[in-house]
Amino acid sequence: MKKTITCLIKVFCLVLSVLYLNQAHAQVNKAMPVAEALKKITEKYQTKFVYEPAVLRGKTTTAALEKTNGQSIEEVLKGILYPNNLLFLYVSDNHYAIINKDDKSFQNAAGITLGTAVRGIIKGNVTDENGLPLPGVNITVKDKTSRASSDNSGNYVIAADREDLLLFTFVGYQVAELSPNSGGILNVNMKPDVSQLKDVEVVSTGYQRISRERSAGSFAKPDLDIMNSRSSSMNIAQRLDGLVPGLTVNNAPGTETLLIRGLTSINATASPLFVVDGIVLDGANVNSINPNDVADITVLKDATAASIWGSNAANGVIVITTKKGSNTGRIRIDYDGFVNFQGRPETDYLPALNSSQFIQAARDIFDPVLNTYASVTKFSPTTWKPVPAHEELLYKLADKTLSPQQVAAYEQQLTDLANTSNQKQINELLYRNALLTNHTLSLSGGTEKYNFYGSAAYTGTLNSSPGASNNTYKINLRQDFKFSDRIQLYLITDLTNTTAQAKRNIRPNNMFLPYALFQDQNGSNISMPWLYLPDADRATFESKSLIDLNYSPLDEINRGYNNSNSMLARINTGLDVNLIKGLKFQGVYGLVKGNTKTRSYDGDDSFTFRRELAQFTVAAVAPATKPTYYLPETGAIYEVTNNLQENWNVRNQLVFDHSFDNQKHQITALFGQEIRKTFNTGNGSIVRGYDEQLLTSGQVDYKMLAVTGVTGVLPRGSGANKLDIRNFSANEADVRFLSYYANLGYTFNNRYTLNGSWRIDESNLFGKDQSAQNRPVWSVGAGWLLSNEGFMDQVKWVDRLNLRSTYGITGNAPIPGSAASYDIFAAQANAIFPGGKGLVLSTPGNQSLSWESTKTLNFGVDFSILKRLNGSVDVYSKKTENLIGELQVNPFTGFATIEGNQGALKNRGVELNLSSLNINTRDFSWRTLLTLGYNKNEVTDLYSKTAITTGSGKVEQRFIKGYSAYAVFAYQYAGLDNTGAPQVRLNDGTVSTAKNVATPDDIVYMGSFQPKWAGGFSNSLKYRDFGLQFNAVYNLGFVMRKDVNRFYSGGRLVPDVGSFTTGNVHSDFANRWKASGDEAFTDIPAYVGSKTDTRELNYYYLADKNVVDASYIKLRDITLAYQLPKALLNSIRAESISFRFQVSNILLWKANDYGIDPEFQSAASGTRNMPANQKTFTLGAHVTF
Repeated sequence: MKKTITCLIKVFCLVLSVLYLNQAHAQVNKAMPVAEALKKITEKYQTKFVYEPAVLRGKTTTAALEKTNGQSIEEVLKGILYPNNLLFLYVSDNHYAIINKDDKSFQNAAGITLGTAVRGIIKGNVTDENGLPLPGVNITVKDKTSRASSDNSGNYVIAADREDLLLFTFVGYQVAELSPNSGGILNVNMKPDVSQLKDVEVVSTGYQRISRERSAGSFAKPDLDIMNSRSSSMNIAQRLDGLVPGLTVNNAPGTETLLIRGLTSINATASPLFVVDGIVLDGANVNSINPNDVADITVLKDATAASIWGSNAANGVIVITTKKGSNTGRIRIDYDGFVNFQGRPETDYLPALNSSQFIQAARDIFDPVLNTYASVTKFSPTTWKPVPAHEELLYKLADKTLSPQQVAAYEQQLTDLANTSNQKQINELLYRNALLTNHTLSLSGGTEKYNFYGSAAYTGTLNSSPGASNNTYKINLRQDFKFSDRIQLYLITDLTNTTAQAKRNIRPNNMFLPYALFQDQNGSNISMPWLYLPDADRATFESKSLIDLNYSPLDEINRGYNNSNSMLARINTGLDVNLIKGLKFQGVYGLVKGNTKTRSYDGDDSFTFRRELAQFTVAAVAPATKPTYYLPETGAIYEVTNNLQENWNVRNQLVFDHSFDNQKHQITALFGQEIRKTFNTGNGSIVRGYDEQLLTSGQVDYKMLAVTGVTGVLPRGSGANKLDIRNFSANEADVRFLSYYANLGYTFNNRYTLNGSWRIDESNLFGKDQSAQNRPVWSVGAGWLLSNEGFMDQVKWVDRLNLRSTYGITGNAPIPGSAASYDIFAAQANAIFPGGKGLVLSTPGNQSLSWESTKTLNFGVDFSILKRLNGSVDVYSKKTENLIGELQVNPFTGFATIEGNQGALKNRGVELNLSSLNINTRDFSWRTLLTLGYNKNEVTDLYSKTAITTGSGKVEQRFIKGYSAYAVFAYQYAGLDNTGAPQVRLNDGTVSTAKNVATPDDIVYMGSFQPKWAGGFSNSLKYRDFGLQFNAVYNLGFVMRKDVNRFYSGGRLVPDVGSFTTGNVHSDFANRWKASGDEAFTDIPAYVGSKTDTRELNYYYLADKNVVDASYIKLRDITLAYQLPKALLNSIRAESISFRFQVSNILLWKANDYGIDPEFQSAASGTRNMPANQKTFTLGAHVTF
């Protein structure tokens, strides 16, 4: 490694030396034009000259430049310029102005020093609308020939007088025509041109900002106007939905939410890497970033764009740059606020029986012989299920000794239950309208020497559960210091405090007993002790323990809480030092430090407390004595967890950025070293008998209760009741990376570009094994800006045409703690260990473990046509090797599997990004944006020690060689036989109901859980001061299992213990097979009363007919905005005031015919989640002074 690094440094230095020596030997012929001599001096001394061409016209020199070695540039210039009656003036940063000695305006210029205003020279800095430097801006002087361009820091120097009008032009931005101030300084803040298409020209890799045309990589930038207007979430990643081609946002539960260009890992991290202000942040910390503070987002997709991030870049990189101040000299004040009304979740969304259907179904299946009343009311801590009201009535009606009057009374009670619905009470008592609000106030401004951007924000969330809320307070400050033209420094301080509160809420849906009310007609809360204990046994337990074991759901809500308080500090600083012309040192240093404290409280009046106390209470041995309580009788169960994180990043790099021969040759190179550490630690403790006022807790013999246990009044399991919860626990995770990297870019004649990058990462995840550590990643790329060729001048309708091609390798590391090349032991404090302390092998080592590596080939084209249609097309192929996954090992090791490298995966795809300006008049404009990504993947190799030999072994697999990742397999369903049993069709055409008859060849491939097509479609219309925006998103070409009835035996329609989401069944149950001949009309299996069902119901559950198309298109948001007229703004001295009204998630097209919203369907299990945040609306405002 050290030899490799030393070699690279030597090569880097050698290149610079050769360039310098070649320039040093430049010779000037006799009678050479002064202009030509200045070019030679520029090559030798790395200077830049500005002058009016007329000043040098006809001027020559006979100075011998070959003899100037060792002379200062001032001595050389004197020898060339003074004989020609010319003077030179030092402006700044090795910039010189050449003037005529007779120009009276410069007679007093002898004392000019660095930073002094010079007549005839204008300098300044160019930034975009967010205050970020804009490199490559063309600057010209109106009616003169002087021209210049801004460098990578946005700085420029041009020959011009203070009375001149300077024109600043940049693709996608308004032309700025400005005159400098009296000091000869002109700083420009470019504004986006809404009358032109936004053609992104500057991209950020997290290491550098470069002109897009100087890199062959595949980059994408979302429309920030759309992103900023979205108000249904503060999550930046969610706001990117449909705005970036190749970025798939899949909100369905059980799937990868964010993927860039498909899946590149099975068991390691599959989500993209997030980089904020040059520092890697994990997903949880990214959520703390306020979207209002974001100035720029760049998505790095191919190897050339992303390989600079090495082993973290295989899944793509999302680079976020926050706002900075401007050097306009004035303070800008911005306010942005919105209120998003999210409504209640759709509690009746799941397909379930209504009360009438439910009571009828319960009658149909009731079997008091199969399930006797004595058996269902006998408590068992592991097998007992509640006996609800409808079942109590059915057992009473089964009594043949009842009188007709009693029968009528019980029948009427059942009828009353059939006519009762609890949906209104569920919605009104257990849910409320959710609300999201955000208010951000920011100030920005400054001068050339110092500028700042600061914001204070509040985000409040009222959850749909009463008493649950979340409040976030945030302060963000960025300061930029320019100590001189050579030294600049920035400091970002970002502080976030989040508090969350939640009561002991229950969240029932219509899968709970549909008739079970929570309040009676008088508004009194109804008790439901039967959810936890049979009535008779409960009475016994209460008498033996003297503890009330009643349970009332609504009362329990306020008897406990779960609160958290987190503080997150993100501190970044960066140092830029210009060493010599074109060579710069950059240091980036980041620290993220956070603490989250969570407190869980269950009071002594809560059922949780009372039930546990009864479990560790021994009944009195004599009538006159009290029971023995092994836990405190009063006080609360109180649990505290603390999680701390400390992540730091140190990066030092040299950057060479220079152009030669009037920008004919442009070279950008960087070489650096980076160290990154992520340290997480946590601890938790739990006490009983806690007094919130006195801050005291009770004494508990944890060792006795954990090892020996007690025979409690209320059984907890088989044998003695044991308290298996540790009273204290702690954990730590330490991940370290050491990296070396280099990047080189060369552009010739603004047409041909070559890129190369190299990086090597070392991590403590792989120990000292150099064969595992030394896996460098690299990339090469080439670009051809075809539109700059002379022969393209005749093709007037093509504004820009750029061809790109790249190839390279990126990597991916295992999830910390899940895999390592050496054994990882975890310390554990538990009463079961001698002395209470011990070690547990938490992660068995695998010395052969290595990084995942992904090879990516990319071809792309960027184009602009008629200044109305912009776009890009990319075609790529990715192949991932050394997939990390579970490998079977010898069971004598104590483990069935370990993490290792087990296979390969390939992805192929196409991406399209189109932006069109359809109409553009003085009062009306219409823009359209289309993003489209297609991805198809295949598992090309996958190690498995045990071959799949049965159909049942294949049908629920997600990863099988030769198929897509997240594959969906199914049985070929052949309907029902004449007994209502499900049948499977085999490949030979035969039909069977027998179990285990299907082979792997009989299983059919249905598709994948991951969309093949993903993207968005947006239209923005503007009429005078009104704006209207429509944004749709789509995910197409994937499948999901639909929810089906899974209740076919057992004889009881009852909920699970303490559950408010079970008890009811799928509405399909009403359409099940009931009699011979029904198989001609239904394919839903029959219900059988037996507790042991010998049928193979998976033939139906996992049938091909129950796998449906999950494709959908959703109108994500519509926004109507109004901007106050300029005349009114001027009267109140405001720059802009706008108001917006937005509706979100209001229309859905879905390919399935079952009413399923794929965003709320678990594609693998076929279960539905309650939809939330649908059909929301927002009111917002933005004010700028």
